[in-house]
Amino acid sequence: MNKLLILIIIGAGLYYYITWNPSTESIVNEMEFGDKMIHKDRTYYSDWSKEIESISGYVRRKDRHYDENFPIITYDLALTTGDYNDPNIVEVRHQGGGNYLWLSKTKPTGTITFYHTVPSSIVSQSKLDAINEGDTIEILAKVSKNSEIKNDTGAFVRLMHSNHKMILVSDVK
Repeated sequence: MNKLLILIIIGAGLYYYITWNPSTESIVNEMEFGDKMIHKDRTYYSDWSKEIESISGYVRRKDRHYDENFPIITYDLALTTGDYNDPNIVEVRHQGGGNYLWLSKTKPTGTITFYHTVPSSIVSQSKLDAINEGDTIEILAKVSKNSEIKNDTGAFVRLMHSNHKMILVSDVK
């Protein structure tokens, strides 16, 4: 019995160690903000739109996003309208790494868009942290024109679907 308990404790500790991600607060506390952001001496940038856009919808999913190469992307949000709001009509699955799958037995009306959020300040990150699934929200943000974020090492992350967007979040209402 004691051996089993020790094995369970070791297994739980190992699982926690493997799946641990730093908090969004610890990431933004180490960031310098602007159109180019710096995190731990690495610069990240995108071709953000000049104007701030208003993005609104129903929060079907909110998933923590963490990639050690691009830690400035803190959440993935699935914002919907119409039939996409209803889990009895449209099923939305998070595949990990910012990837989603949606399924429906009928042709739903409305929209589903997946936003990959980058905070523009500590305040905007705290507002992103406060979002809950089921909320109807408005986000004020600059949108990446080519859905790509690069860093100063030449590494990049690019979104390949037209309903996935990188956004630099100014405010959440």
